Amino acid sequence: MFGLRPGHRRTVLSDKHGEVRFQRRPQHRAEWGKRIIRRLAAIAAEAFFPGICCGCGQLFRLPGRSVGALTFEHWMDRFLCKACIAPFHAVGSPLCPGCGQPFASAQGADHTCGRCLERPFGFSAARAAGLYEGGLQIAIQQLKYHGRDTLAQPLGRFLWQTLDRYWDPTHFDRIMPVPLHPRRLRQRGFNQAGALIREWPRLARRQGFCPPPDWIDPRTLQRQRPTRPQTGLRRDERVTNLRGAFQFDDRRPGVKRLKVLLVDDVMTTGTTADACAQVLLAAGAAEVRVLSLARAVTDWD
Repeated sequence: MFGLRPGHRRTVLSDKHGEVRFQRRPQHRAEWGKRIIRRLAAIAAEAFFPGICCGCGQLFRLPGRSVGALTFEHWMDRFLCKACIAPFHAVGSPLCPGCGQPFASAQGADHTCGRCLERPFGFSAARAAGLYEGGLQIAIQQLKYHGRDTLAQPLGRFLWQTLDRYWDPTHFDRIMPVPLHPRRLRQRGFNQAGALIREWPRLARRQGFCPPPDWIDPRTLQRQRPTRPQTGLRRDERVTNLRGAFQFDDRRPGVKRLKVLLVDDVMTTGTTADACAQVLLAAGAAEVRVLSLARAVTDWD
């Protein structure tokens, strides 16, 4: 006569002679019911609450839970349709190890660009996640100019991956967003660079690093006068436009001998980042590096 004892996924049956047979335990009806309910809920959500593309405004089918590499497409597939999300081009070698400018040819090793040989920047290195085009450009413009601040979290997580790929986050004593002038900040409602790094302390703790309370510092570096938008200006015009635009708030804790990471949404000529870096270096910072979400490539940068 067989006795029954519960197993993990199956029932184990043994007789008095010690012989063991296995019998798969039938799944409980409630489990099947839960699966059916979840599936029906997903179908209803797709039918009644489709995604609306932030780029073109068209309805699109939201993807299921994705697995695999956490690419740009992974972070944006609930905000952009397939037509708007592509193409995305990551910034990679060959590039200038100083300013991070990618070169047109995909062949060859990293080497210093002519701009850095002629007149090096104040920051020691700059890197970016991708080129300012396609889906990345759409996402940044929607965040920056159309107030879609829900994009800040996925874009910020994507930028954190870029930081972790190039540098060790624990290397930096302070992380500062490139500041907006108070007038522009009131108009926009938020600093897009600051929104990108808002979640970084929590992401750092997930990786076992407990950053200090002032690791994210959006107040020490300030923009003291309004400036014209840099878009469309030549390099010399950008330098003139930003002369004296930034200042260091002496009421805040200093940065003497500290390593600072500057974060911005888009880097074009590096003029804005350089102006900020010069102010921080003058205040005693040991090093300034720059990380941007996108890099706009120009012929004269």
